[in-house]
Amino acid sequence: MQLTRRDATRILLGAAAGFSASPAALAKDAAEEQLRTQVCVVGGGSGGIGAALAAARAGADVVLLERESILGGTSTCAWVHSWEPVSGADGIPRELYESMKEDPLAVTYPDYGEGAMRRGGRGLPFEPRALNYAAREMLEATGRCRVLLGTTYFRARRENDRIVAVEAWFAGKRLSIAADVFIDGTADGDLSVDVGCDFHIGEDPKSRYGEPTAPEEAGLHLNGLTLCYRIADTGVQQKPYLPKGVEEGICRKPVHIVEMANGDLLLNPVGMIDGNAIVQTEYSELMREAHRRVLEHFYWLQRLPADDDSRWTRHVRGKGFATWAIVGVAPRIGVRETRRILGDYVLNEKDCQAGVSGQGHNDIIAISDHAVDIHGSKGRLYEVPNGPYGVPYRCLLPRGVENLMIASRAASFSHIAASSCRLSRTMMTLGQAAGNAAALAVGHRVALRQVDIGQLQSALKSQGVAVST
Repeated sequence: MQLTRRDATRILLGAAAGFSASPAALAKDAAEEQLRTQVCVVGGGSGGIGAALAAARAGADVVLLERESILGGTSTCAWVHSWEPVSGADGIPRELYESMKEDPLAVTYPDYGEGAMRRGGRGLPFEPRALNYAAREMLEATGRCRVLLGTTYFRARRENDRIVAVEAWFAGKRLSIAADVFIDGTADGDLSVDVGCDFHIGEDPKSRYGEPTAPEEAGLHLNGLTLCYRIADTGVQQKPYLPKGVEEGICRKPVHIVEMANGDLLLNPVGMIDGNAIVQTEYSELMREAHRRVLEHFYWLQRLPADDDSRWTRHVRGKGFATWAIVGVAPRIGVRETRRILGDYVLNEKDCQAGVSGQGHNDIIAISDHAVDIHGSKGRLYEVPNGPYGVPYRCLLPRGVENLMIASRAASFSHIAASSCRLSRTMMTLGQAAGNAAALAVGHRVALRQVDIGQLQSALKSQGVAVST
């Protein structure tokens, strides 16, 4: 399904509600502060962290914009703070984890290697505060990266095939940031769409990429949404709680549970809300409904018999949930999928199934081997059959713009491929590749599409990033 820019504005600005006037109207009355840098990264999620850190370490001056008060994106703000097992995550993610584990009770398992392989590995839970702190410390240590938190990107200025500057808001002040290279680290590809890049959203028909399991006729069918929550064992019998007006049975969903270092449990009710709701429902209404479902979901778990031998109670050593209580709910909904920007190459299911040796790409800058994992009414799950596959550099290059890269789940993937490679550490590694490429382009005064791929791959290898198997 392909949408117009008007559709795009309607889809993804619900979460930013709060202005009584448009940003353009406010801009007329606001003083503008102008900044100049070599690399500007918009969005401080996993991809943005990797991009900003890699570019700054490689010698480029960097400005990183993030709308939240902390870095980490979905990991820290939507509480998806358990890295799933995946190969190819030995660069910046490993550094961050080694830094996080110095903080008492910040990580559950000290051995990073246990989660750096898909088969036989296990998830690596960590505290969101630890990721934010470690990332901030590493960025500051470069001496070349200015991090602007609480800063909301709202538009870009483009001339011909180049972005000249981006504009953002901070505390009523309008910022204009000019740069040589821009990296879109937003989860939804906001910068790329704003400058006119084409994108897809929802399923791809089989005729588009010839993917083996793609449908003949495509629909929206976005991956399911989740509002994660956290529970603790009080040691005291708790009275199951369900507010008046919340219907029983609205969220009897499978739940992914991980144990934190302090004994708390992080619960991810997989696909608790249909993914299409993110483009069809105003965000505050969606968040309210998600809270209701969290309460009903835990009410259900609390009432399971103590001797229940289902997979739910095994997570709490067969004791059931009778003494547990909710101690926190994520501030944001976990969104697995929205836009996917069309780049010079679109990673697709055939890549996921081929493995690195069967792909034939000479510009691989990251690898992944996570399962194809689509949540929702048309979901499916299967392990990739031929081991790790590669993500080409061309997936980071949106069509039609000379000085822009994208490093987030909105990069150039098909609907099916995105379900496999969207994991946080893979996105961070894509960011690491983008940051190195940006520094090479700036340093050698060449366009992003003229960056020497061999030199880029060598730089990544020296930083622990696998570009082959």
